[in-house]
Amino acid sequence: MNTGDLNKVFEIKPLKKPGEDEARKILDKIAKQVQPIMKKRKWRVKLLSEFGPSNPSLLGLNVGGGVEVKLRLRRSNRDWDFIHYDELWDDLRKECEELMSKGITGTGEGFDCPGKRLGGFTRQPPLPLLKPARSGLTSIL
Repeated sequence: MNTGDLNKVFEIKPLKKPGEDEARKILDKIAKQVQPIMKKRKWRVKLLSEFGPSNPSLLGLNVGGGVEVKLRLRRSNRDWDFIHYDELWDDLRKECEELMSKGITGTGEGFDCPGKRLGGFTRQPPLPLLKPARSGLTSIL
């Protein structure tokens, strides 16, 4: 197997809400859109999921250094009002530019955020799927 085949989103999970099929389609489209970037940078995401945080300006979270990436797909408190795909990208790009203008950047080595465990159980991925990153962190699915 080509190791480049491992640099992708492995699973997507929409919220169990009205419009779940539409949310799944959006997550799938996003996963396909970022796959070339992920291959180039050797990034892996075990789970790309939808979430609905109470903070209306929060668009996404990186949990566990890329183990799970959560994205807001719907407007606050409006289950059937999806953020348009292009608008979602524009908002994320704008947020990135704002961080850059403040001098806040990542290392470019992969997922920088260490994440925090919120409870439940964790599984250790098979050792061949673990890849040491230059920053000393371990890159996991």
